[in-house]
Amino acid sequence: MYFRYSSYPLSSFYKTPFSQYTAPVRYILNQEADHDQFISKNEFDFISMNRLLWMEHVNWTRMTITSIVFNLPDLPFVQERLLRNATDLANCIRPYYGDQIANQYEGLLKEHLVIAAQLVTAAVKGDSTTVEEKEKAWFKNADEIVAFWSSINPYINKEELKEMFYTHLTLTKSEAVNMIEKNYKVDIEVFDKIEEQALEMGDMIAEAIIKQFPQYF
Repeated sequence: MYFRYSSYPLSSFYKTPFSQYTAPVRYILNQEADHDQFISKNEFDFISMNRLLWMEHVNWTRMTITSIVFNLPDLPFVQERLLRNATDLANCIRPYYGDQIANQYEGLLKEHLVIAAQLVTAAVKGDSTTVEEKEKAWFKNADEIVAFWSSINPYINKEELKEMFYTHLTLTKSEAVNMIEKNYKVDIEVFDKIEEQALEMGDMIAEAIIKQFPQYF
Protein backbone atom coordinates (compact mmCIF):
# COMPACT_ATOMS: atom_id res chain seq x y z
CA MET A 1 0.00 0.00 0.00
CA TYR A 2 1.22 3.49 -0.85
CA PHE A 3 -0.04 6.83 0.37
CA ARG A 4 -0.08 9.95 -1.77
CA TYR A 5 -0.09 13.47 -0.43
CA SER A 6 -3.27 15.48 -1.06
CA SER A 7 -3.26 18.37 -3.52
CA TYR A 8 -3.65 20.61 -0.49
CA PRO A 9 -1.47 20.42 2.62
CA LEU A 10 -3.21 19.40 5.82
CA SER A 11 -2.33 22.79 7.30
CA SER A 12 -4.56 24.53 4.74
CA PHE A 13 -7.66 23.10 6.44
CA TYR A 14 -6.80 24.47 9.88
CA LYS A 15 -7.23 27.99 11.16
CA THR A 16 -4.16 30.08 11.84
CA PRO A 17 -2.28 30.92 13.94
CA PHE A 18 -1.14 27.39 14.67
CA SER A 19 -0.07 28.56 18.13
CA GLN A 20 -3.66 27.90 19.24
CA TYR A 21 -3.08 24.15 18.86
CA THR A 22 -1.22 21.79 21.16
CA ALA A 23 2.48 21.10 20.49
CA PRO A 24 2.17 17.76 18.61
CA VAL A 25 -0.53 19.20 16.33
CA ARG A 26 1.55 22.33 15.66
CA TYR A 27 4.50 20.15 14.74
CA ILE A 28 2.49 18.20 12.15
CA LEU A 29 0.84 21.29 10.67
CA ASN A 30 4.19 23.02 10.27
CA GLN A 31 5.57 20.18 8.13
CA GLU A 32 6.18 21.13 4.52
CA ALA A 33 4.10 19.14 2.04
CA ASP A 34 5.78 17.51 -0.96
CA HIS A 35 2.99 16.93 -3.46
CA ASP A 36 5.13 14.63 -5.61
CA GLN A 37 6.10 12.34 -2.76
CA PHE A 38 4.61 8.89 -2.29
CA ILE A 39 5.14 7.12 1.00
CA SER A 40 4.78 3.39 1.59
CA LYS A 41 2.80 1.98 4.48
CA ASN A 42 6.04 0.60 5.95
CA GLU A 43 7.61 4.05 5.93
CA PHE A 44 4.50 5.67 7.37
CA ASP A 45 4.26 3.06 10.13
CA PHE A 46 7.96 3.30 10.99
CA ILE A 47 7.86 7.10 11.28
CA SER A 48 4.67 6.85 13.37
CA MET A 49 6.23 4.22 15.62
CA ASN A 50 9.28 6.40 16.27
CA ARG A 51 7.13 9.43 17.01
CA LEU A 52 5.04 7.47 19.50
CA LEU A 53 8.09 6.04 21.26
CA TRP A 54 9.76 9.45 21.60
CA MET A 55 6.50 10.89 22.91
CA GLU A 56 6.43 8.07 25.46
CA HIS A 57 10.05 8.91 26.28
CA VAL A 58 9.25 12.49 27.31
CA ASN A 59 5.90 11.63 28.90
CA TRP A 60 7.31 8.94 31.18
CA THR A 61 10.28 11.19 31.94
CA ARG A 62 7.83 13.87 33.05
CA MET A 63 5.89 11.40 35.18
CA THR A 64 9.15 10.31 36.80
CA ILE A 65 10.13 13.93 37.50
CA THR A 66 6.69 14.53 39.03
CA SER A 67 6.97 11.46 41.25
CA ILE A 68 10.44 12.49 42.45
CA VAL A 69 9.52 16.13 43.09
CA PHE A 70 6.32 15.30 45.00
CA ASN A 71 7.69 12.14 46.63
CA LEU A 72 4.89 9.99 45.24
CA PRO A 73 4.61 6.31 46.20
CA ASP A 74 4.40 5.22 42.55
CA LEU A 75 8.01 6.26 41.82
CA PRO A 76 9.56 2.74 41.57
CA PHE A 77 6.84 1.62 39.17
CA VAL A 78 7.02 4.78 37.07
CA GLN A 79 10.81 4.50 36.82
CA GLU A 80 10.53 0.85 35.80
CA ARG A 81 8.13 1.84 33.01
CA LEU A 82 10.39 4.72 31.98
CA LEU A 83 13.37 2.39 31.57
CA ARG A 84 11.28 0.12 29.36
CA ASN A 85 11.24 2.97 26.84
CA ALA A 86 14.95 2.40 26.28
CA THR A 87 14.21 -1.23 25.45
CA ASP A 88 11.35 -0.23 23.14
CA LEU A 89 13.48 2.29 21.23
CA ALA A 90 16.27 -0.28 20.90
CA ASN A 91 13.83 -2.91 19.64
CA CYS A 92 12.63 -0.39 17.06
CA ILE A 93 16.05 -0.41 15.37
CA ARG A 94 16.92 -4.07 16.07
CA PRO A 95 15.64 -5.46 12.72
CA TYR A 96 17.95 -3.13 10.78
CA TYR A 97 21.13 -3.08 12.88
CA GLY A 98 21.08 -6.39 14.73
CA ASP A 99 21.29 -7.32 18.41
CA GLN A 100 24.74 -5.97 19.27
CA ILE A 101 24.04 -2.42 18.09
CA ALA A 102 20.48 -2.42 19.45
CA ASN A 103 21.73 -3.57 22.86
CA GLN A 104 24.37 -0.85 22.85
CA TYR A 105 21.69 1.74 22.08
CA GLU A 106 19.50 0.39 24.88
CA GLY A 107 22.37 0.75 27.34
CA LEU A 108 23.06 4.35 26.32
CA LEU A 109 19.38 5.29 26.60
CA LYS A 110 19.01 3.63 29.99
CA GLU A 111 22.03 5.56 31.21
CA HIS A 112 20.44 8.76 29.88
CA LEU A 113 17.25 8.07 31.83
CA VAL A 114 18.94 6.93 35.05
CA ILE A 115 21.19 10.00 35.16
CA ALA A 116 18.17 12.25 34.60
CA ALA A 117 16.41 10.71 37.62
CA GLN A 118 19.55 11.04 39.74
CA LEU A 119 19.92 14.67 38.70
CA VAL A 120 16.35 15.56 39.64
CA THR A 121 16.65 13.69 42.95
CA ALA A 122 19.79 15.66 43.83
CA ALA A 123 18.10 18.93 42.83
CA VAL A 124 15.13 18.20 45.10
CA LYS A 125 17.54 17.59 47.99
CA GLY A 126 19.44 20.79 47.22
CA ASP A 127 22.66 18.81 46.66
CA SER A 128 24.38 21.19 44.22
CA THR A 129 27.60 19.15 44.09
CA THR A 130 25.80 16.03 42.87
CA VAL A 131 23.65 18.12 40.50
CA GLU A 132 26.78 19.48 38.83
CA GLU A 133 28.37 16.04 38.67
CA LYS A 134 25.28 14.39 37.18
CA GLU A 135 24.72 17.19 34.69
CA LYS A 136 28.23 16.71 33.31
CA ALA A 137 27.63 12.95 33.09
CA TRP A 138 24.30 13.59 31.35
CA PHE A 139 25.85 15.70 28.61
CA LYS A 140 28.72 13.21 28.24
CA ASN A 141 26.13 10.48 27.71
CA ALA A 142 24.41 12.68 25.09
CA ASP A 143 27.72 12.99 23.26
CA GLU A 144 28.03 9.20 23.33
CA ILE A 145 24.54 8.76 21.88
CA VAL A 146 25.32 11.24 19.10
CA ALA A 147 28.65 9.51 18.38
CA PHE A 148 26.82 6.17 18.33
CA TRP A 149 24.33 7.35 15.70
CA SER A 150 26.90 9.10 13.53
CA SER A 151 29.04 5.94 13.54
CA ILE A 152 26.28 3.61 12.32
CA ASN A 153 24.26 5.85 10.00
CA PRO A 154 25.82 8.11 7.34
CA TYR A 155 22.55 10.02 6.94
CA ILE A 156 22.67 11.40 10.48
CA ASN A 157 23.97 14.95 10.67
CA LYS A 158 26.17 14.78 13.77
CA GLU A 159 26.05 18.48 14.63
CA GLU A 160 22.28 18.72 14.14
CA LEU A 161 21.67 15.66 16.31
CA LYS A 162 24.06 16.98 18.98
CA GLU A 163 22.22 20.29 19.06
CA MET A 164 18.92 18.42 19.29
CA PHE A 165 20.04 16.25 22.22
CA TYR A 166 21.55 19.22 24.05
CA THR A 167 18.26 21.09 23.61
CA HIS A 168 16.39 18.04 24.91
CA LEU A 169 18.54 17.99 28.05
CA THR A 170 18.30 21.74 28.59
CA LEU A 171 14.52 21.73 28.25
CA THR A 172 14.14 18.71 30.54
CA LYS A 173 16.30 20.39 33.18
CA SER A 174 14.18 23.54 32.90
CA GLU A 175 11.02 21.44 33.22
CA ALA A 176 12.31 19.87 36.45
CA VAL A 177 13.64 23.11 37.96
CA ASN A 178 10.39 24.95 37.34
CA MET A 179 8.40 22.11 38.87
CA ILE A 180 10.66 22.08 41.93
CA GLU A 181 10.31 25.85 42.27
CA LYS A 182 6.51 25.59 41.87
CA ASN A 183 6.51 27.58 38.64
CA TYR A 184 3.87 25.25 37.26
CA LYS A 185 2.66 27.43 34.41
CA VAL A 186 6.20 27.81 33.05
CA ASP A 187 6.88 24.13 33.66
CA ILE A 188 3.91 23.19 31.43
CA GLU A 189 4.96 25.68 28.75
CA VAL A 190 8.41 24.09 28.70
CA PHE A 191 6.87 20.63 28.36
CA ASP A 192 5.00 21.78 25.25
CA LYS A 193 8.39 22.58 23.72
CA ILE A 194 9.73 19.21 24.85
CA GLU A 195 6.89 17.37 23.10
CA GLU A 196 7.45 19.19 19.83
CA GLN A 197 11.20 18.67 19.99
CA ALA A 198 10.78 14.95 20.74
CA LEU A 199 8.73 14.52 17.57
CA GLU A 200 11.43 16.30 15.60
CA MET A 201 14.11 14.04 17.06
CA GLY A 202 12.07 10.92 16.30
CA ASP A 203 11.59 12.03 12.70
CA MET A 204 15.27 12.81 12.22
CA ILE A 205 16.33 9.34 13.35
CA ALA A 206 13.51 7.52 11.52
CA GLU A 207 14.17 9.30 8.23
CA ALA A 208 17.90 8.54 8.45
CA ILE A 209 17.16 4.84 8.96
CA ILE A 210 14.73 4.82 6.02
CA LYS A 211 17.41 6.35 3.79
CA GLN A 212 19.99 3.83 4.95
CA PHE A 213 17.74 0.78 4.49
CA PRO A 214 15.36 1.65 1.60
CA GLN A 215 14.88 -2.04 0.81
CA TYR A 216 12.76 -2.42 3.95
CA PHE A 217 10.47 0.52 3.20
